[in-house]
Amino acid sequence: MHRSSSRRVWIAQLSSMGIGSLAFQRALAHQVSLANAVSSEMIRDAQWIADIELTEAEQTLLAKQIQSQLENERKLRALNINVDVGPALAFVPYFFAENLPEQIEEHATQSAAGPAATRNASWFTRQEAEHRLAAGAQAVDWQDERTMAASGIVQQARALRSGQITSRRLTELYLERLKRFDPELRCVVTLTEELALEQAAQADQELSDGKDRGFLHGIPWGAKDILAVPPYPTTWGVGAYRDTVRPNLATVVRRLNEAGAVMLAKLSVGTLAMGDQWYDATTKNPWNLQQGSSGSSAGSCSAVAAGLCTFAIGTETLGSIVSPARRCRVMGLRPSFGRVSRYGCMTLAWSMDKIGPIARHAIDCGIILAAIQGSDARDPTVVDRPLEWPADFEVTKLRVGYVESELSPAEKLVFEMLEAQGAKMIPLVFPQSIPLQPLMVGLDVESAAMHDPLFREVQSDSELGRWGPSFRESQFARGIHYVQSMRARTLLIQETERVLRNVDVMLGGDDLTRTNLTGHPSMVVRTGTEKMQNSNRNSEAASSELAAATAPSTIKLTAKYFGDSQLVAVADFVQQQMPASPELPTGM
Repeated sequence: MHRSSSRRVWIAQLSSMGIGSLAFQRALAHQVSLANAVSSEMIRDAQWIADIELTEAEQTLLAKQIQSQLENERKLRALNINVDVGPALAFVPYFFAENLPEQIEEHATQSAAGPAATRNASWFTRQEAEHRLAAGAQAVDWQDERTMAASGIVQQARALRSGQITSRRLTELYLERLKRFDPELRCVVTLTEELALEQAAQADQELSDGKDRGFLHGIPWGAKDILAVPPYPTTWGVGAYRDTVRPNLATVVRRLNEAGAVMLAKLSVGTLAMGDQWYDATTKNPWNLQQGSSGSSAGSCSAVAAGLCTFAIGTETLGSIVSPARRCRVMGLRPSFGRVSRYGCMTLAWSMDKIGPIARHAIDCGIILAAIQGSDARDPTVVDRPLEWPADFEVTKLRVGYVESELSPAEKLVFEMLEAQGAKMIPLVFPQSIPLQPLMVGLDVESAAMHDPLFREVQSDSELGRWGPSFRESQFARGIHYVQSMRARTLLIQETERVLRNVDVMLGGDDLTRTNLTGHPSMVVRTGTEKMQNSNRNSEAASSELAAATAPSTIKLTAKYFGDSQLVAVADFVQQQMPASPELPTGM
């Protein structure tokens, strides 16, 4: 590029950023065009526009980040997007006009109550559950703590109605285990014991009176601590918020309350929903206490893996269900974007956040999703779409996609099993024409906007977890970059959907960034067994046992948009053919 042309481009970019006077823009543009790079000195001179003060180290890092940001913009410009392609965002003013703040409680209650009466019945009937148990599902000794703790929703629901157990007994068991194992796992932020015992007593009374709310009635669960549950604090994993009570009950919690579920605790989340380290501790993986549980649904996956609750709710923006579910070897379902209301849940990125279930059994994830899905007057992104158990599921009719180079050893074993059972295995190729990294500006900018008050209030990056550098960089992001990235996401969504429509599910795949940008559903499945690499305890007495310790393996499945029920059906089939073993970690 000719130097004078280069200067004009830089002046235009700086002007769009709002950085400085025209004279300053010309001077800085001249420096950049000569150096073809952003320097820390340039950042020092321009930092006033973001109304922040930067150390020399921060100036150096930010210069590199903005240089990378500008390179990403150039990659987007090279796409030459068709003029008819709009951004993957829709302006829906009628939604907000129809749901005025003074009317929202009435509308939300109606929208929640409508689908709730039929959710569980339409997903998995009691008759199908009885058939499943009669066909050889694991029997439970309701006098044995470990097998009771590891039992699933279907087993517990049957026992509650047959009188073998009570919700209070289940609740007390899990509360005791939460208290006993949390000092090691550090998965509990707030124990909601009083609420849990009240809800359990209510569930027992209602079931005794013949008022049956469905499969989740009387079942104990845990909430990721970014779901608002007044009057309890909702900390978002941030020390500055450890006593913050958020007044608006999360829709997911509201719907689980309506389903009769029993909330045991607020479970840990990495600071501002990244990682497994929160203001008080690092949450541990129950299968290896020398290892963090991954994040950000750190406490939810840790507690389910250790048998401290029947199920939990997690969230994902860029791997926060899938990653800890793999690490902790549990079932984690990240639903299609638009399935579940995010109201009352901490926002990280409005265009990427999803809420989903975490459990030990595939069918449990479907039952939970059926209870929490559906439109809500508080979240304009959510729609009502069918979620039905595929009664005619036949493995010989199953089309399973895969990318051969992206199959883990456990996924290769499942591949062989499915192929031997008659499933059609179909190799998939995803186009690589759209670069993914430039599209991540959406997460960066949306999270920085959401948490800007905290960013400007804290004294050091340590209070922001891992977000400090990203929040600083986003102060200099250009609006045009964000909008163009959303237009490119439209193309990414379309090309990904075209590939996934060729199959019922995809096995494996290194696609976390792609499918979180597009909103496609994925599920981690615990199945089979593998030898552990690290010990869970340090005592000599346990060393020989732990040297040969085993744990369940995990695989990942992905589906087309709103293919969530097919995901669960295939996961359930895989789990029946290759049961996960052992159920719980050694010593828990």
